Amino acid sequence: MKKFWKIVMWTTVSAVILAAGAILFAWYCNSVIIDCRRYCSCDINKIPETETALLLGAANITPNGVPNLYFAGRIDAAAALFKAGKIKHILISGDNSRIDYDEPTDMKNALVERGVPETAMTLDYAGLRTLDSVVRAKKVFGRNKILIITQPGHAERAVYIAGKHGIEATAFYAAEPEHFKWLIARNRKRENFACIAAWLDVNILCRKPKFEK
Repeated sequence: MKKFWKIVMWTTVSAVILAAGAILFAWYCNSVIIDCRRYCSCDINKIPETETALLLGAANITPNGVPNLYFAGRIDAAAALFKAGKIKHILISGDNSRIDYDEPTDMKNALVERGVPETAMTLDYAGLRTLDSVVRAKKVFGRNKILIITQPGHAERAVYIAGKHGIEATAFYAAEPEHFKWLIARNRKRENFACIAAWLDVNILCRKPKFEK
């Protein structure tokens, strides 16, 4: 009986140590990436002029069939930056892995409707993940300096990935759906896990884009 309780005790201690280690590791990954907030801004007047912006892809319609407010926020941000003369060209990178799903084209069409000329845009259809979009901006499109356009949380993660791949990156925060606090909270929670994955991708796994050409 004494042996049984000893096993229980060591199992419990081991589980607590592992849990504490996991929590500490998650905190570290998030804190390192959140530190990239110093390269991000929501004030268009504080954004330096940059030749190329990297507009990260988003679906224009949610799985529920309603307009995606994150898509709208990114389009608004990109159009505002272009019209303010902060950027000259927009690299739109998103997912086009299915014949019926085309983030870059949807974003291009939305920007054309906002008065951004099609000649000021380049489409990357292989931006399957944030890492793919950021790394391909340099490896495929030759951009060593970019202004990333996306929402808070996602922006810091993208800037972190860029820095790890030798890209000089800043970010402009696109608007979040302020009237849907639950949606913001849900996406921020997802970002906590995404930060861990991003840290592992660039520091341990050395992940590369699915398509490097």
